[in-house]
Amino acid sequence: MVKLEEVSLDHVEEEYTDTDSSSVYSSEEDEDDVDNIESIMDRIWALQDVIPAKTRKSISDKCSSVYGWGKYGAKFLGNSAWVLTTSALLLVLPLMIELEHEQGLIEYEKMQQQSNQMLSQPGQQQKKQAGIVPPGF
Repeated sequence: MVKLEEVSLDHVEEEYTDTDSSSVYSSEEDEDDVDNIESIMDRIWALQDVIPAKTRKSISDKCSSVYGWGKYGAKFLGNSAWVLTTSALLLVLPLMIELEHEQGLIEYEKMQQQSNQMLSQPGQQQKKQAGIVPPGF
């Protein structure tokens, strides 16, 4: 229970004038203030007296539930990413390599056909080139 004590206005003014004469930033006061500073955890712990037990339990349950769902979601996403990545490496990568190899073979066959055409019909190529006369001649 809290006790209330009435303080006269004169007493407050006297204390104010006594501290007013000294420096506001004195080292002794700073040392006392450091000892009196409450940490955030102290303030949260002090809320235990203010917030009813039922409300604290409700807040605790909700925070625990959110943490649980977040942990489950992160684990699920991690496992899904692992499955998709390994599946892509095992299935898609060999397929892409094989398609690239097939494309190279097709290009090689086209080059072979072009070289065979040039070797088998050299006369026609020269006739076509001889028939073309540059302008001015």
